[in-house]
Amino acid sequence: MPNMPAISAVRLHVQIVLVLMLCFPGMAAATPPCRDNTLAKAKVVVEARVKSLSIGDPGLLLPKDYPNRVIRVDLEIEKVIKGTFIGKEATFYGITYPPPERLLELLIMSLAIGPGGRDTFEWELSANKIDDDMSFYSLNNCHYSKFPIDILPWQRP
Repeated sequence: MPNMPAISAVRLHVQIVLVLMLCFPGMAAATPPCRDNTLAKAKVVVEARVKSLSIGDPGLLLPKDYPNRVIRVDLEIEKVIKGTFIGKEATFYGITYPPPERLLELLIMSLAIGPGGRDTFEWELSANKIDDDMSFYSLNNCHYSKFPIDILPWQRP
């Protein structure tokens, strides 16, 4: 891999992670919902807004019985509430089965950009390490989050 350009190496690492996430969805399905994630337990929390949200084909060659959809959410960071984060953007990846716990809130927030200043929310940044030099943010992790909307009326009983 030393002759491979850096961008190709990054794409390869991301594809490996996505394959691993798609190959073991049963482990995630058996995981209980995240209920005890609080601001006190979070290390890095930012105020952000959804810049873009997409659900699509990961571009990987997978068996037909594996989920073939990947969620990508690009966040625009407004300010750091807790911890240290120097970037102005963060990108999260997730698989659609099981859906991330806060997917409905993120979908609603992706549509709410601009009106009335209620388009930002609090979100924990918790990276998954691939190796010493590479990590990624997963939507399927348990995250601390606080949204300015109540989604209970939007959910089915």
